[in-house]
Amino acid sequence: MPDAIFAAGSLVAGALCGGGVLVVSGIHNEAVPRRIRDLAPPAVATTQHLRAARAWLARDLERAGWRESPERVTAFAIALSACLAMLAASVGAVLPAGGLAVMCGLGIVSGLGLPVLTLKSAIARRRRRLEGELVPLLELFTLELSGGGSAVTALGSVTMQVQGELAADLRRLLIASQVAGSATFETRLIDYSERLQIRAIGSLATILAASREYGTGVVHGVRALATDLRRAQRRELIAHSRRALNQVLVPAAVGVLLPFLAILMFPAVSALHGNLR
Repeated sequence: MPDAIFAAGSLVAGALCGGGVLVVSGIHNEAVPRRIRDLAPPAVATTQHLRAARAWLARDLERAGWRESPERVTAFAIALSACLAMLAASVGAVLPAGGLAVMCGLGIVSGLGLPVLTLKSAIARRRRRLEGELVPLLELFTLELSGGGSAVTALGSVTMQVQGELAADLRRLLIASQVAGSATFETRLIDYSERLQIRAIGSLATILAASREYGTGVVHGVRALATDLRRAQRRELIAHSRRALNQVLVPAAVGVLLPFLAILMFPAVSALHGNLR
């Protein structure tokens, strides 16, 4: 029985590692010859799906701020799945064949799901951090605009004075937009907001574009945007405080209040039970 378990675990680990090699090697095929496209359409479709999966993973890695390549993350997830599958196979040695297969399946799913959940959590944390950095930057931007000067110049002055990831990215976009023949700062800012999925940065780009094209004022729009972000952060803080309070009160009620009531009510319940008998 242990030999069969280790053999099954080895087969699962080998299949996962082989799949990882195929994924890493098949992702980089930039062009598919016409002859291969005609002879093996399923393989071509698989390669296209792999390219789409790699693009999706690369986009999420950029949103999370990770400097890892999609291939390394994929290889890590496959190796983790193989390790968890082997661990589940060793734990399920006392189970029948069906239970052993279920344990191996749970190990594989857990190994593939944990990196995905970690990546999504990193994306959410980075988005909240950048939104938190955006509010003081907008407030300083309005103060700089009140002194006169163009919006781009004021924003460049603010990003030079503020320390943070968002200020560094905006400063890099400003420098890149000053190259002759390149895209404007507003276009780059909109692309940056779409990549990070932060709508407030897109709203800032819209305000700056309207000021450039139609000569509208920037101060009122930026001040209103900063006020909305402050209110949203205040609502999120209140909701987080309520959730934290519930997380404290519910265990306290279950672990402290119920045993205390049981101790108080035990003599009365015992006396009532004796009288009823």
